[in-house]
Amino acid sequence: MPTFQVMLKMALYVSLVLATPGPTNTLLLSSGIKVGFRQSSRLLVAEASGYGFAISLWGFFLATFAATRPWLYDVLKLGSSAYIFYLALQLWKSPHLEDIRSGTIGFRDMFVATTMNPKALLFATAIFPPQAFVSVPFYLCSIAVFTALAVTIGSMWLVVGGVLTARRSLATHTGTLLRGASVVLAMFAGTLAFSVLNR
Repeated sequence: MPTFQVMLKMALYVSLVLATPGPTNTLLLSSGIKVGFRQSSRLLVAEASGYGFAISLWGFFLATFAATRPWLYDVLKLGSSAYIFYLALQLWKSPHLEDIRSGTIGFRDMFVATTMNPKALLFATAIFPPQAFVSVPFYLCSIAVFTALAVTIGSMWLVVGGVLTARRSLATHTGTLLRGASVVLAMFAGTLAFSVLNR
């Protein structure tokens, strides 16, 4: 069984990445703005299912394929670090909640968008414990923690959408919040790269 320290570390990194604006969170925010929390709540199931499917697919594939290629994890971690740094840079350069999709967002839209989200690969290769894809108890515990966090943080994005609809004046402060998030992301990217290179 996984230790508390391992799960806590995973939970912290998962929370950081899940809270970052991206395609999935933009859809949640958009739905919160358009139809409110109650009518959007089913999208949380689609998000959790999409992430669970993609993470499991990547994780079990790599656990098999990388068994004789241990360097592959390091390559993917460096790639993930570069992706996170790219996200941080984009947040810093354009600190606005833009590109909100028009129209109603369906369950299938959310599931597909989440499955194709590059964050799923990041979770599978750099944040989930490697043991999660070789041990059933480890896997179940990791997925349970992840799902709880995904639903909680996804709910927060829906609530933010509703609040922005009710109080438009708050939208002017999103730039400061997103730039702060970009700094935290850049630090995480550096830590991830350092963990690979400092061996």
